Amino acid sequence: MMNVSLAGTFVEATFVSSLAVLIVCVLRKPLRRTTGARSAYWAWLLVPAATLAVFLPAPGFDTQPFAGSLQDLLGKSLPGSLETVSESGSPPNYIALGIATWVLGVLVMAATWITRHHRFVRSLGNLEPGPGGVFRSDFVVAPMVIGALRARVIVPTDFDTRYTPEECRMMLAHERAHLERGDALAYAAAAAWSCLFWFNPLMHWALGRLRFDQDLACDALVVSRLDTGRRRYADALLKVQMPIDSSWRRSVGCHWKSTHPLKERIVMLKYSSPGRVRHASGVALAVALAASALCAVAMAAAPSPAQESAAKLITVDAQDIETRDVLKMIADKSGQNILVSDAVRGKITVHLKDIPWTKALSVVVQSQGLVTRQSGDITFIDVAR
Repeated sequence: MMNVSLAGTFVEATFVSSLAVLIVCVLRKPLRRTTGARSAYWAWLLVPAATLAVFLPAPGFDTQPFAGSLQDLLGKSLPGSLETVSESGSPPNYIALGIATWVLGVLVMAATWITRHHRFVRSLGNLEPGPGGVFRSDFVVAPMVIGALRARVIVPTDFDTRYTPEECRMMLAHERAHLERGDALAYAAAAAWSCLFWFNPLMHWALGRLRFDQDLACDALVVSRLDTGRRRYADALLKVQMPIDSSWRRSVGCHWKSTHPLKERIVMLKYSSPGRVRHASGVALAVALAASALCAVAMAAAPSPAQESAAKLITVDAQDIETRDVLKMIADKSGQNILVSDAVRGKITVHLKDIPWTKALSVVVQSQGLVTRQSGDITFIDVAR
């Protein structure tokens, strides 16, 4: 029962998180143009907010005027709902096998991320501390932030000679903006999220879009703070765009060089920085969107009338009476339509107190070697053939 419940909840979480990612990807560009890249980045809150709402307890007020149940939606779209499986007794082995496969995938993905990060850090060689808490390495060509809990800025050993003083100032400002905003930690959390949903290619695709939006937000922040021209900032971006490693080999952190097409990053520099009011409005809109999704999913996940009926508690107390009569008692107490075959015979003793009617029916059916078949709102009960 618990395996079935867990599997059903996770199916809902996958459906909701995928829908949230698609919504964010539709909104992110219009939000950038209207409220700026910094506030548009907040739209990603929609994904965890909507997904976590699936796991929250159903609200204590009537939600039926607003939305139907997500379980009903999935039950109609998927062959053989998980709820039906749970009513027929113990879940099939494929439920437990699916959960075991998911756990194994999570562990493999987590191990892959951790191994990749440690290999990348080792590839940097000895990191020499420099002024301002900046570390230097012989094996990097552009500044980067590595790590999550203890994020550090890494620059090339010849950073001061490779780039002009103004370029150095812009690059360091960009990486320190990542530190200030906590982007490395946010990216680590997103990587952990992609491990949980390792089977969903949409989550891996969204991870790259999230990292790019972090860069755009830092670009906007740096340009708004420094007195340098946008053309010079764009020139600095172009200067370091050399062949780079695959994003699959990247560590947890933030990098000056982007794996996303550079054109879009430079195009964003053409737009003027939004004022405080427009920026605050964009952040408020993104937070309101996440809060609305949280409420909407919680309301949609509330039990439907059919599920509330399935959870109705009944008491059946009978001593050595006909099985057909016990089934009639269950039908009368639950208010369900139960049709019993003439082939059902035998007597049974039942003492069941305050349990869901579906469980009571399952116990009687299994103990007598019977089978059930559902057709709409009618339950047929017959002997096993």
